[in-house]
Amino acid sequence: MTTGTARTGRLPSAKNLTLNRWWTSSFTGQPIAFVDQFILFYAVDDGLRFHEFTTVETQKSFTISANGLGVGVIAGNPDAHVYAFSDLQPSPSIHIREYPSLTELTTLSGAAEFEYSALEFSTTDELLSLSVGPDYLLTVWDWKKGVKLAQKETAQKEIIEVSFNPNSWHDIAILYKDQINLYTCERRDDKYTLSERVLPLELFNQTVSYTQQSSSSKTNPQNRISELIRLYPSRFSYTLMDNTISADKASSITLVAFDTENEEALQTYMDVRENLIATSFCWGDKGFIYIGTADNSLIQVILQFDREKILSRTTRFAEEEGNVEMCMFKKIRLHKLGLFAAGTDDVVRLVTFDNQEDSLQEANGVSDLMQLDGKLTHINFNLSCTLLFVSSLQGLDILDLSTMASRSPLVPVSIGKIIDVAILNPLNEYVITIRETGTVEAWSMTDGLRSFFTQIPNQVSHIVASPLLPLIIVTSVTGQFYFLAVIENNFRLLHSMRIHSSDIKCIKFNSNGNLLVSAGTDNSLFLLEITVDNAHSGEEMFHVLNRTELEGEPFAVELEDFELHRAAHEDVSHNFDDLGGTAVTRLYQTRVVVAMTTKADKYGRLLVLDLDWQFNRDAYGRVTTRQTTMSSDNGNNEQRTEKLYSNKVYFGLHETIDDLLLITKNQILTVAGKLLRMCRIPEETRQLNKLVAIEPQDIVQTLPSTGGHLYKSNALPSCAIAISRDGILSVIHLSDLSIQSVFNVHTPLSGGCHKSIWSLDSKFIVSISEDSTIVAFQCKHHGKLDQRFSLSSDEYRSKIQHLKDTRTYENEPTSLFKQINQKYESYQEKFRQVGITPPTAPEPDLSWIQLKEYEATLRDFDQHLRTKVDIRRELDAIRAELGQLISINDGREEKARLDRRDFDLDVEEQDRQKKERDVKITKIREETLMQNLQKLMQREVIKQQCWDSMSVKGRCIEGFYSGLQVENYPLVLRTLEEQESIRQTIERRRIEIAEKKLRRQILNDEFILQETGELPTHNDHISREINYENEEEVKESEKQSIALLGSVSNEFNVDTSVLYSQFELYTIEQKWTQIALIQDLIYKLKEAFNREFEEVHQKKLQELAKIRERNTRIKQINYDIDDKTQVWEPDLSEKENPNLLFDVKENEVNVERYYTPEQLKQLEEQRLAEERRRELEKSDNWRERGLQEMMGGVLQVRREDELKKEVPKPAFAIEKAEEDWTELERQQYQLYLQKVKEIQEEREKLRKVLTAELTKINEQIKENCLGFEQILQQLHRRKLLAQTAILQEELKISRIAYSLVKDRFIEQLEEKYVERARILQEKLNELEVSKLALEMAAGIVEQERKRLKQDDSFERMFPREFADVPSALQEALKRQLTKKPKLKQVTKPVGEFNPYSAHQTRSIEIELEKLQLEADSFTNAPANIVKDVWERFVEYRRKKLDLEKEIRQQEQEEIIIKNLKNAREGEMIRKTQEIEQIRNLSNTTIDSRVDDLIDLYVQVVLKQGQIEIESPPPDVPPDQYRCNDCELIHRREVEDLNKLIIESANLKIKQMEKSKRVCNDLYAMEWDKKKLNYEITDLKQRAQDITFLKVTRNIQEYLACADDTAFDLKNQREIQMFENTIEKMKQRFEEQQIIKDSEVQRLQRDNLGIANTTLAVDEALQNANVNLYERKNIIDDRIVEQSKTSQNDRMKQIVRRRRLVDLAKAQAQEVAYLRAEVERLRMKTFPALVQIEH
Repeated sequence: MTTGTARTGRLPSAKNLTLNRWWTSSFTGQPIAFVDQFILFYAVDDGLRFHEFTTVETQKSFTISANGLGVGVIAGNPDAHVYAFSDLQPSPSIHIREYPSLTELTTLSGAAEFEYSALEFSTTDELLSLSVGPDYLLTVWDWKKGVKLAQKETAQKEIIEVSFNPNSWHDIAILYKDQINLYTCERRDDKYTLSERVLPLELFNQTVSYTQQSSSSKTNPQNRISELIRLYPSRFSYTLMDNTISADKASSITLVAFDTENEEALQTYMDVRENLIATSFCWGDKGFIYIGTADNSLIQVILQFDREKILSRTTRFAEEEGNVEMCMFKKIRLHKLGLFAAGTDDVVRLVTFDNQEDSLQEANGVSDLMQLDGKLTHINFNLSCTLLFVSSLQGLDILDLSTMASRSPLVPVSIGKIIDVAILNPLNEYVITIRETGTVEAWSMTDGLRSFFTQIPNQVSHIVASPLLPLIIVTSVTGQFYFLAVIENNFRLLHSMRIHSSDIKCIKFNSNGNLLVSAGTDNSLFLLEITVDNAHSGEEMFHVLNRTELEGEPFAVELEDFELHRAAHEDVSHNFDDLGGTAVTRLYQTRVVVAMTTKADKYGRLLVLDLDWQFNRDAYGRVTTRQTTMSSDNGNNEQRTEKLYSNKVYFGLHETIDDLLLITKNQILTVAGKLLRMCRIPEETRQLNKLVAIEPQDIVQTLPSTGGHLYKSNALPSCAIAISRDGILSVIHLSDLSIQSVFNVHTPLSGGCHKSIWSLDSKFIVSISEDSTIVAFQCKHHGKLDQRFSLSSDEYRSKIQHLKDTRTYENEPTSLFKQINQKYESYQEKFRQVGITPPTAPEPDLSWIQLKEYEATLRDFDQHLRTKVDIRRELDAIRAELGQLISINDGREEKARLDRRDFDLDVEEQDRQKKERDVKITKIREETLMQNLQKLMQREVIKQQCWDSMSVKGRCIEGFYSGLQVENYPLVLRTLEEQESIRQTIERRRIEIAEKKLRRQILNDEFILQETGELPTHNDHISREINYENEEEVKESEKQSIALLGSVSNEFNVDTSVLYSQFELYTIEQKWTQIALIQDLIYKLKEAFNREFEEVHQKKLQELAKIRERNTRIKQINYDIDDKTQVWEPDLSEKENPNLLFDVKENEVNVERYYTPEQLKQLEEQRLAEERRRELEKSDNWRERGLQEMMGGVLQVRREDELKKEVPKPAFAIEKAEEDWTELERQQYQLYLQKVKEIQEEREKLRKVLTAELTKINEQIKENCLGFEQILQQLHRRKLLAQTAILQEELKISRIAYSLVKDRFIEQLEEKYVERARILQEKLNELEVSKLALEMAAGIVEQERKRLKQDDSFERMFPREFADVPSALQEALKRQLTKKPKLKQVTKPVGEFNPYSAHQTRSIEIELEKLQLEADSFTNAPANIVKDVWERFVEYRRKKLDLEKEIRQQEQEEIIIKNLKNAREGEMIRKTQEIEQIRNLSNTTIDSRVDDLIDLYVQVVLKQGQIEIESPPPDVPPDQYRCNDCELIHRREVEDLNKLIIESANLKIKQMEKSKRVCNDLYAMEWDKKKLNYEITDLKQRAQDITFLKVTRNIQEYLACADDTAFDLKNQREIQMFENTIEKMKQRFEEQQIIKDSEVQRLQRDNLGIANTTLAVDEALQNANVNLYERKNIIDDRIVEQSKTSQNDRMKQIVRRRRLVDLAKAQAQEVAYLRAEVERLRMKTFPALVQIEH
């Protein structure tokens, strides 16, 4: 059959194609803003999307494009109907536009280097902006004038929120995670400045628990806080119990005054506290700020500048069970009803408070209002605060606050990423998108609103729409196809079937809409036919035509229908006529091009398929799903498959491509990176076993961006578009591949382009980005569009009606599955009859290819069922015969028995299994060897680091009987650097000691020179040096004892002469040197003990050698006496000899040992050598034979061996009976018995001797072991002593380190105090400058206000301005000039739900402006007034109102400046007080440092039985104090226990004296010796105590007396003298008391007289006061009467002047009227002259 050729002429040249952004839709929970009461907007990609929500049913939305650079942050001002946004570019700008005209009012720039992080409008005319790094600038703008008011650098941290104070634009707050920064915009002269105040959240880290479940669980925070303050006093240095903090203690909160009496201050300062993490904040009315934290804490702060303290309250809300990580204050907003809080659990709550004016609010309830399914991001109120808008990933929801009911979502969005898009044909009404969660959504092409949606219960991957009908196909990742029809604005599921077994890579319709091609990751290509007319159900519409196996994984599919020439199908038509059909006039051939990646090709392959499927379907019948079979089938089905494809060829690609387009039948357009190339498909492609490459043409074009996809429209065949991954769209002319235009479809902010689609009529292009943004473009083409494939209106209505009437069967299996299942059920009974296990039943979720495979399997079972049954019977017979042969073979002998493997029939299978087993064993062996090698490597590394690097390895010595273990000290070998450092330290210390000695000698010489006037001679030096050396030796010994006071290290004879005395450690260098010397001393102590340990270890080795030597004799004795008792053979354990741990013994290995072939060979050689040696030993050896024959095999005859020999019994005694013996034989037998008796006696004697020797040896062994046990006990005591010394030295190091840390801490405190004082001084200077600037600004404002009041002469100048207006009209206009607009009485007050008073004021101003505009209307003008006069009056009145407004603003600004000035004065006072406080703290710290230099820590070793404990705190009762370091026992209990011990010991001693009288003298002598030794020790200790005893004056006097009698007499004399002195003092006291009593009586009399005089003066004073007040009242009355008279005169003058003014005005009007009448009469009298003059 010859294939037809497509009509491929030259491509027409494309005309201009222009794109306009139609709309953009995307909502992922981004922030929203308002431009009106019912209009909001948000940023979408490179534009802004507006929603008008007067009613949700009639909402309107549209999208405006920004500037092509992307939109950053946004802000809206609903009062002024303006909005602002920032763009994304270097040095970005802020654009302010008006709504609804969308005209740009101004552009602000120069406040950010890279990007803005926040924009916010105030309630007036200000805008704030905050930039990101590196500048972090906070800028305040006057957006109406477009000028920058103030700017300041902020903290270089990530912000959470920023906002103006709704009541005052002068206050700004920026919230960070750990702090909140407050800024005040102050006026200085004609400029503004921003003053900063930082409040860390740790200031508010005192929480008051609030539990929603029960109010009774509330605890009093004051008790808990006071308890914490008592336990940790230093931690609450700046936190008071009344929940107040200092106004500006932000940077000084960590400063703690160190007090030497409070040792816990240092430790509590170093404690780590869990900080609060802020999540959101909002302003309250009248100076409140609410801050929400991540641990469900709500912080309330009252910010009032005139207070010394800042009041705050931190309320902790209890967490719900099972939701510990929930944060209920992710976003908070204030409302009249309470505080609305949105949490991380996607719940909106309302926190209500007790209404307390000007004080901290107390929460009284929490209620849940709304639960969302998506992640909640923001909450906002509209202008009137009647609606709450909640932004989340599921859209924008609305909560009506008047009814607390949720409305329909304003912007409904499903959860999940949009992964594919399609345009519903043929009317382009909707854009269909699918999300990865299975949601199918329909978006209106008009405005981008979501119209309807449906949910597919699977994870979807692709979507494609029919070109002629409203039919879409959705595929899933499991290969499932869902066929949906869009009818009456809803989705209708027609049918679903699983075609592929895995995910689908590409799916596409042909131009006619009746063929669907899909390629999946299972390397399958499916062709589906779609027929609507003749189908009665959804399943009958879709048929699988063919499946083609691909040679690689596909990544792109392209297909197109081409009309065949008449000559190409005439033969086909004739043949079709012969078959009884009707000849068709037009036939189409479909070419399918599949691009795939293969392992064999570098760049991949192209599969080109030419389908004549229409003709073959009509000629041979449709190939339905019931007729299509697997490729393994043959016959007519294979012939039909071959007839379906007229051409099937693979081509090789010349480069790696990203996508392709089929332009004509033999031309394809490819894109590879930035390269765009036109390629040609060759005609002659039949070459044997050779891959033909496509022919790249010379037409090459470079795209502006890399990668992407190609798209075309059938209505515009001359153009194509390429959309790259970064969102750049290029319009391409296909005639010459020239790029007509380039557009930015998506900005980098959206992540680039993910998928796109071009409508069939080329009117729309829809693209989706990586962040699920949908962008629609409208295409305009100046030319005629090609509409080749379209339906008439009747055909379209018919097909739509057919889709409506089509039956659908949801959740039912396909007919193919039903057919196969019926076959399975019919075959199942047949299989059971013949005894064959049937296959498992088919599952409904199998794919089409799996069902076909299952059908072929059933068919194969059915065709070969009889053959399988026969084969099974033959196999059973063979199995029985083999069983008999095996049983016979098992009964034979071992030599005649065959191997079991000889009975295996399938030798090839056995060899294969053996090879697989060998390969597997080899693999496992290699893996095991690698693992073992890895473990050996790790073992060597660990051994090298932890064992070989030790200079002294750790081990122990165990006792023979007691089980006592004494361990040595493992020591790491010191490096050369450490040794050199220690050597240098010791040398420096010795030089210091020598220098000190020399300095003392120089001082002595100078002293001698001053005393005698002569220098000492050389001999004097020598004698002095000798004496001095002796003294120095004594002092050195004393120094050593002082240096080691607090340690027992002098017991080990180590050098401690270089150590500092504990009373000499003053400087930091001395302390560090002392630490190094003590560490070296500890090392030497360990070495000293290790030497003693080594000596004892050698002794044990000697003892073990002796025991082994004696055990040899013991074994010989046991052998001689036939004693089989086990001999005790002690040896070193693994703890004593750790090297044994590295040797693995045979009994430790529990598994069978594996030998390598080399090891097996070596073992075999050893076995053969041993056998040869034994054979040589068994051969003739004359030496051994002679020794055996001559001396019985030994060189020395032992008595024990001779006695072991038995006396040979006479032969007759064995052969004859005793009655048959002769006399000589009886005598010989008697001699035999006598010899036997003698030998027995000798044996007994020898046994006794050997037994005694054995006992003696055992006693010697035991005695030696007990002696070693004593040595080991002494070593153990030495170990305890060494450990005590080491711990004492380490305690010294700890104390020295503690003192170093404390010194460093005190230094840091001093530095902090100095730095804080400097900062405070700078702030104080700034406050002074600010105060002066505020005073100057107040003066300027006062002058401006006075100037404005002087200019306020509108009423006075009104008659002059409107002199041309009649007086009657002037009066009416003047009344309107002075008339104030009045607000209309409404049922609801303005801003009923808005919590901010400034908003209400602003609302009233807006309402007044509206009323003023209404009053300016000409309809409100007086009658008979000219419009020009009215307009001039309106302008005049507006000027007057503007001036009054300016005056009010100046007055408000003056009030604000005065408040700021008062606040600055208060801050200056507080700063001065804080500076004084820091100075006091600094002085305290300096005193503590001086005390540390004077008061040294000295370690003292106490005697046994004495302990030192800390005294209990004074505020803790004794019964509640517990010492954890020791246990206190009453002294009586200890004494009773000692008595019992002494009595028991005495009783035991008496018993021992009775039983051991022989050793009594020895014990007595030994006791006396020990007693004397103890006395010597006590005397030495007493002498040492006496040496250091403080001798007071009383003790000296006692020692000066001869005896006690003299001392007593002296004391009696002193007592008598004291008694006499006391008696004289008593007499003197009585005399003085009498004198004082007389003086007291005299003073009392004088006091009584003075009191009487005072009473008289008081009476006179009262009378004078009465007279004074009477005269004062009389004078006041006269003054009031005079003032009233003057007031009346003044009033009469004013009235008289007013009457004169009115009379003058009336006379002026009459004069003017008379003049006008005169002029009129003149005109009437002289008409001709008047005409001439004019």
